[in-house]
Amino acid sequence: MRVKSDEKRQAIIDIAKECFSQQGVSGTSMSQLAKQLGGSKATLYNYFSSKEEIFAAVMQSSATEQISNSFLSLDINRDVRTSLLEFGYNFLDSILTPDVASIYRMAITEADRSDIGRHFYNNGPKKGWKHLSDYIEQQISKGELSQCNAWVAAMQFKALLSAEYVEQYAFAAIEKPSQKQIEATVEQAVNAFMKLYGNA
Repeated sequence: MRVKSDEKRQAIIDIAKECFSQQGVSGTSMSQLAKQLGGSKATLYNYFSSKEEIFAAVMQSSATEQISNSFLSLDINRDVRTSLLEFGYNFLDSILTPDVASIYRMAITEADRSDIGRHFYNNGPKKGWKHLSDYIEQQISKGELSQCNAWVAAMQFKALLSAEYVEQYAFAAIEKPSQKQIEATVEQAVNAFMKLYGNA
């Protein structure tokens, strides 16, 4: 029974992702999703309590899970520079994908119409950057990074990583950069960050 339930849940997510991409979240109703699924609204509510919860699941099923995994490379016991380089590459490689760009655009579009933008930020980006902020705080305590506001430092590192490609890619103005281009961007970002906050 569990396998069947998981399959049905994934079917809902897949259908919702397609509908949200075509019509936006606010332009898609639970009735439409049920019709596409070939079931009833009661079936949807057996799996999700709201459309917002379905969107959160769509978000999770996309490459956002891979983005979350990039934050795991921030190992407090490793060299700071090495950890930041690995994190930066994994992060950019994950975020510069069609799935993530699509989810990001949807969340921005819906931000003025509902709580979906806030829900997306609080359950996605904010958690990840809080993890980086905590990592920086720990490295400050160890004396590896200089005293600073860890959250501000995390946001500055995010800006350094994102400056060259992220906005252009989100607007479909460029194709995904090559591995060599991403590596060069990350190295420049880490070099700048370490000049600001490194204790070496």
